[in-house]
Amino acid sequence: MRAPLWVPIAAWGFGLVSAALGAAAIVALQADTLSRVIGALSVVVGLAALAWGAAALTLDRTPAPRGAVAGVSAGVIVGLTLLTTEPGRASVLAIALLVGLGVVVACGILRGRRHPSRSTSLWSLIAAAAVVTIAVVPALGTCQGAALLDADGTVLPVVTHGH
Repeated sequence: MRAPLWVPIAAWGFGLVSAALGAAAIVALQADTLSRVIGALSVVVGLAALAWGAAALTLDRTPAPRGAVAGVSAGVIVGLTLLTTEPGRASVLAIALLVGLGVVVACGILRGRRHPSRSTSLWSLIAAAAVVTIAVVPALGTCQGAALLDADGTVLPVVTHGH
């Protein structure tokens, strides 16, 4: 079974956003233990998605398609759970993109099961990477911004420790 070439690229975008959401939940100044644990789960899901995308491109097939769909589903649930934790500092834009990329990856894997993809060109790989990059980079910035929000809505200063 071989999913289209854009599926591993979308999985990389999913993994980057998931890892960024998790990192923001872990390092947020007002994070409690629960949000840090859920953040760590989000980082693990993100790293797994990055590894799966690399394996899919390296092997030139779709490894563990059921496990990949289950992992994407778990990542979406973990991401949505971050919105409900105290202090609830997850970026809504990043969560929306996470859900969207999760749907794209799952649908691409299911499409590959029914209609295996033939080889594609380097240009389609570049186009897929460009589209995912255009969508993911702003979401990564909002993850950091959400981690720096104070309870009253003001942005906390970033303190450097220069000597």
